[in-house]
Amino acid sequence: MFKRKILHRQKIIITDGMPSSGKALICDLVSSLPNVDPWVMLHYIENILALNRIGILNNEVSKYLLRTNHNVFFHDSLLLRNSNFRKSDITSIIRNVKYNNIKERLHPDESKVLKKYKDKVITHYCLHFTTVAKKLLFETFKSNLLYLQVYRSPITFSMINRIANWTLQIEKSKSRDGHIKFFDKKVKKNLPYFMKKKSKEYFDANKYEKAIIIIGEYLNNKIIKNKNNIKKYKSKEMIIPFENLIKKPEKYLKKISKNINSELDKFVFRTFKKNRVPRKFNLNKEKNFTLNFLKNKIRPKYYNKLIKLEKFYQMNILKKF
Repeated sequence: MFKRKILHRQKIIITDGMPSSGKALICDLVSSLPNVDPWVMLHYIENILALNRIGILNNEVSKYLLRTNHNVFFHDSLLLRNSNFRKSDITSIIRNVKYNNIKERLHPDESKVLKKYKDKVITHYCLHFTTVAKKLLFETFKSNLLYLQVYRSPITFSMINRIANWTLQIEKSKSRDGHIKFFDKKVKKNLPYFMKKKSKEYFDANKYEKAIIIIGEYLNNKIIKNKNNIKKYKSKEMIIPFENLIKKPEKYLKKISKNINSELDKFVFRTFKKNRVPRKFNLNKEKNFTLNFLKNKIRPKYYNKLIKLEKFYQMNILKKF
């Protein structure tokens, strides 16, 4: 019924992670690599994945929409039609270390720009909470896809606090967010689509407990282990722990550059300096602060759950990747 092919040969990079997990850092570093465009956040990808996950869109329609919208975005971004020139935003093209090179694509002759850059530019998307549905991305983009899965210790105050406040923001129907949400008629509030099966527990929890529930949904072996899907669809995936990344950024950037046939150049090392990496990070100090903060704000059930999630993270992610 539907048929759509990707109109370029280059890789498509998708970086996913929870809020405040380190996505902005890894996205900035990766987008400094030669030919990789400045990263963008596009909710239509998240929406298609969410609607597919809950059974509203079937696989055929979902893949068609993902490829179609990517092709449109890729073409327009070559011509900088989608670029953010608002300097104060972290996604601003002006803040990219390669800006002077990128702005050459503002040339008024569209055909010349397309001819010169069509087979060079690599698109880089930054997404939220899509890891639970990432199989569809492998099916859709296949060997074109490099999927970067960013993780951070669950006992990180900034991440828990950010997700906790996010749960309050999305409760309202009148909001600017682009997330797919379910409306619960009993409590008259919204909740994330992937929390529908746990709606009772979710609404009985306070905002910090909600954050822990969401982190637990994201941090599990079913999501992390998917070698069969990667092998089947010939996609590439990398798991990147934030705490290891900031200590050895060059190690991870070399692996990424190898997957996209690129190299580390002066712009990459300039971006290291801009983001103050490598740098030291005291995870134990962070954990002590977070646990002391939460001690009287969450019930023992969630305090213990957080401890278990941290042990899982240490053994299955931090020490392995």
